[in-house]
Amino acid sequence: MEEWPKHYEPKEIEQKWQNTWLSKDFWDKVYKFDENSEKPVFYIDTPPPFTSGELHMGHAYWVTIADTIGRFKRLQGYNVLLPQGWDTQGLPTELKVQYKLKIPKENRDLFLQKCVEWTNDMIDKMKKAMIKLGYRPDWEQFEYKTFEHNYRVIIQKSLIDMYNKGIVKIKEGPVYWCPKCETALALSEVGYLEKEGYLVYIGFPLKEGGEIVIATTRPELIGATQAIAVHPNDERYKALVGKVAIIPLFNKEIKIIADEDVEKDFGTGAVMISTYGDPQDIRWKLKYNLPAVELIDNRGRIKGTGIIDGLKVEDARKKIIEILKEKGYVRKIEKIKHNVLSHTERSDCLSPIEFLNKKQIYIDVLPFKEKMLKEYEKMQFKPSRMSYYLQDWIRSLDWDWNISRQRIYGTPLPFWYCDNNHLIPAKEEDLPIDPTKAKPPYEKCPYCGLPLKPVTDVADVWIDSSITVLYLSGFYTDKKRFSKAFPASLRLQGTDIIRTWLFYTFFRTLVLANDVPFKQVLINGQVLGPDGTRMSKSKGNVISPLDRIDEFGADSIRMTLLDAAIGDDFPFKWETVRSKKLLLQKLWNACRLSYPFISNNIEKPENLNILDKWVLAEHKKFIEKCINAYNSYDFFIILQEIYSYFWEIIADEYLELIKYRLFQNDKSAIYTLSRILKDIIIILHPIAPHITEEIYNRLYHIKPSILLENLPNTDDIEIDPEAEKIGNNVKKLNSMIRSAKINSRLSMNTYINAKIYGNRNFIEDIKKAEDDIKKTLKIDNIEYIENSEEKVEIEKSDHGSSNHQS
Repeated sequence: MEEWPKHYEPKEIEQKWQNTWLSKDFWDKVYKFDENSEKPVFYIDTPPPFTSGELHMGHAYWVTIADTIGRFKRLQGYNVLLPQGWDTQGLPTELKVQYKLKIPKENRDLFLQKCVEWTNDMIDKMKKAMIKLGYRPDWEQFEYKTFEHNYRVIIQKSLIDMYNKGIVKIKEGPVYWCPKCETALALSEVGYLEKEGYLVYIGFPLKEGGEIVIATTRPELIGATQAIAVHPNDERYKALVGKVAIIPLFNKEIKIIADEDVEKDFGTGAVMISTYGDPQDIRWKLKYNLPAVELIDNRGRIKGTGIIDGLKVEDARKKIIEILKEKGYVRKIEKIKHNVLSHTERSDCLSPIEFLNKKQIYIDVLPFKEKMLKEYEKMQFKPSRMSYYLQDWIRSLDWDWNISRQRIYGTPLPFWYCDNNHLIPAKEEDLPIDPTKAKPPYEKCPYCGLPLKPVTDVADVWIDSSITVLYLSGFYTDKKRFSKAFPASLRLQGTDIIRTWLFYTFFRTLVLANDVPFKQVLINGQVLGPDGTRMSKSKGNVISPLDRIDEFGADSIRMTLLDAAIGDDFPFKWETVRSKKLLLQKLWNACRLSYPFISNNIEKPENLNILDKWVLAEHKKFIEKCINAYNSYDFFIILQEIYSYFWEIIADEYLELIKYRLFQNDKSAIYTLSRILKDIIIILHPIAPHITEEIYNRLYHIKPSILLENLPNTDDIEIDPEAEKIGNNVKKLNSMIRSAKINSRLSMNTYINAKIYGNRNFIEDIKKAEDDIKKTLKIDNIEYIENSEEKVEIEKSDHGSSNHQS
């Protein structure tokens, strides 16, 4: 018989099983998605993380969720498609290569080569960390990188398909622009951040005499002012509507107009319409066909004023205020806190954005709003409240999707264009293609005969990742797989990318495949620092999932991450991980104790001991609750059940009650113990895969892996109310006797005599299990006394009359 170590040491065991799971033999038998299988397909669309090289706690959380669901669905009999991709292209990598490796962007080929090398190094680090957490997707068939040839073909083909549907266009106009990143942005990448600023009150002279005072937070844009707007119902300005004002310093005449979108109560109630200070300026410019003057360049410097040129926006703001003061135009300045539109999608940027006039590639989104608002209801959200955020985002859309990015490391947009803004796609047989290096499909524009120029911009990164469902299900490449795997069974992601990855995948799949991309959407919350706030390096509360993994083990970390309701934010604490390791040690101890008695082949006896009937009834409830919880992704309920059933009933009560019967080779006890321990480790396996695989291999080893077993079936267990009642009363008595021994300062192994008080039913129940109780609790003699109150009195056997009442 193999020696069973007393202490569960996760480091060696977890490494052993991770290596085993990665072996070709195990992949082929356990983890491989089999296209020819007749089993139903369960396809999980997992997030392709950006390749930063660091596996943070948020990654660890969804990795754990994905792996847990994948393992459970295999046990449930599904042919599981569990992929893992990498979102490889993007600005952060460019910045690392540009500033850390000192490679200039101008050397395009070398720059791209170094970006790819950096990306692959980062993937290697993250993949090793994922594996260390017990994550086992189908690396062999469904690992993908968004810069790779096959994936890029599908990206470009999907764009050409959308072009052929008439919704990809080249347009010129104002775009969200990040001066720090030097690229255009999509609406989903910007948001408002509260910042301190100044509200400057400036007097604009009126042509006919007098002045109108406006209040602005963007005085540096005064030279781009095209009109002054007031509310039509504002009595202060009714007489001025239609009059002409003079822009201070620039002496340009502008009209005063009335518009209902003006906030009467902000500042003076009179605002300058500049091109462009904010989205409202753009709406007014289009509404009134105002001219445009662009005062800010790609790098966020002022141009074309002759006064503050070359200064960055912040410096230009200070300088223009000084000049306006000197010239006598400033009426007052207030320090305020206000919302500033910023590049919020990238947490390492957060810079204010500007609006610049650019020629860009757009995908029409607005015409599909109503269809999306109807179709999204086909997807089931967990938690259900998360569907609101998608619905709200769709309703709020007022811009089409600008997919052009003025970067290098990205998927080339497969188009050429002419000066008449005709967009010409590449030929599909030439994909993937880089228009800057390839010949256009025609010598001249087929619509107007003008020369064709390559689109030099690359695609928004969400163009890359929003086709994960179509790529993996085989929409373009494998009709057989597509028929089985689409729509995906489950989309797994965090709250932070609802308006990006979720929305764009939904939109593009709806347009290209005319269906929703997935049946269910599982939205997890955020893992917070131990202080209950969002993890931040500046706050010093960042925890890496690998910091103490050798000490506590991946299984304990996984259990900690899953011990909260899906969608809720929760703090991560190592004390909680420690408590989970104690639970696993308890499981290890119970299995070690049971090891000599476990049998794989024992049949269910015709007559079960009354206490075995009781524990099997509890077992049936446990199994049913856990399977229901897995099906609804309520993993925390499974962990609660493990504590209340395994720890409190099996480990603390049942094992003690049957020890003596095990040594007597009692078939009822051996059958029951063998069955319930096997079921427990199968149920716990998806959450804690390493220790359960190890225990299964030691105790049962019927198949190469626990994942080749089936989920426990308890249909044959009949609930015996009498057995339940007796078992619960025995459990109650056990607790009373143990408390009495503790209060009498007697060890648990000390033999005692006991007086048991209680009503007739209670006493009769105890009598039916008297033999088990005496042997378990070391009782020589029991005296029963009918009484309205249930209590016990004990004395040390063969010793005096030292009494204790409980």
